[in-house]
Amino acid sequence: MRITEVETILLSLPEIRDVGDGCQDLLILKIHTDVGIVGLGEVHTNAPAAKAIVEAPLMSVSASGMGRLLVGEDPRDINRLWDTLYAKTQSYGRRGLAIHVLSGIDIALWDILGKATGMPVWRLLGGARRSAVPVYASDLDPGDPKALLDVAARHKANGFRAMKFGWGCLGSDVRQTVQTVAALRRELGDETDIMIDLGFAAPLEDAIYLGCAPADHGVYFLEEPLGPDDLEGFARLTANSPTPIATGEQETMVRPYLDLVDRDGLRIVQPDVARVGGITETLRIAAHAEARGVRVVPHCWSADILIAATPQVIAVVRDAPYLEFNATDNPWRKGPASNPFRPVDGLPELRQTPGLGVDLDDGTIDRFRVKEASTALAV
Repeated sequence: MRITEVETILLSLPEIRDVGDGCQDLLILKIHTDVGIVGLGEVHTNAPAAKAIVEAPLMSVSASGMGRLLVGEDPRDINRLWDTLYAKTQSYGRRGLAIHVLSGIDIALWDILGKATGMPVWRLLGGARRSAVPVYASDLDPGDPKALLDVAARHKANGFRAMKFGWGCLGSDVRQTVQTVAALRRELGDETDIMIDLGFAAPLEDAIYLGCAPADHGVYFLEEPLGPDDLEGFARLTANSPTPIATGEQETMVRPYLDLVDRDGLRIVQPDVARVGGITETLRIAAHAEARGVRVVPHCWSADILIAATPQVIAVVRDAPYLEFNATDNPWRKGPASNPFRPVDGLPELRQTPGLGVDLDDGTIDRFRVKEASTALAV
């Protein structure tokens, strides 16, 4: 089996707003093979920039576009191709955007391998430890406490038993944030897990306050209350906060997570499969986390391919209690897959379908595709 074409599909909403929603543009990858199998991948980053990395020509031995490195290769050699892509983009990659693109490619290669063997990806990864993956609804704070309670009540009525709210007014006034958390607990009862995502770097004193003051209301975790590079701050925060601190969605590769866990004492890490280095690198991170008794709760704020890929990993990791599900009112919530994963009573069952188990919806693709920017790299 050989890769014959690397196709990029750039999608964009008609209006990109300056809000905390990183799912307004999207790069989907289709890796075609000479036996007719097509692997689907998703890149969670600046989509036009990622597209350029796929389609860039050779500039030097360590500065190649990624698409040309794949054509003619056997897509089942995932580990070797991962190493090749990493090595041959190091002069402009190593972290950030290049690894985001590598992530989407890795997802697509696992999809191909599953389809070629007739098995779901989770089976290829060693088999599932659970038959269903609990989901938490992930939503944005509308900016008004009463409106937020209405959103929470709607998610509870839809079967979610865990939910996270972020951005908006949360964190801007720490005392009001604690009052909002208390109101959420009264609204949702003790049986619902509540997570809070600040979405911005707060002063360390505010972060410590938010780690301490809402503790009696049972916050499951406080996410990203500091900047991703503030390792010293995270160390001080985790030492003082009774509320678990979670972070890691901005990181790529395994080494930053070792810093977060070994130096900073984090007990929850949040790798994003479509950013961190794909399924392959997420498993490496999970292995280190397991050895240290750290939970893995992947960041999953994007569209259907990532929503299909992330449970494949969660299913095989020993301590990965939740799948994040973007519950905002985004047009892509009805696509771009024709058979998307959707939670029923907060629990999507693992599919037995080969590969990732999703197919693209042509209508949604045509509606949001940036047509003049879509090209392919082929033999």
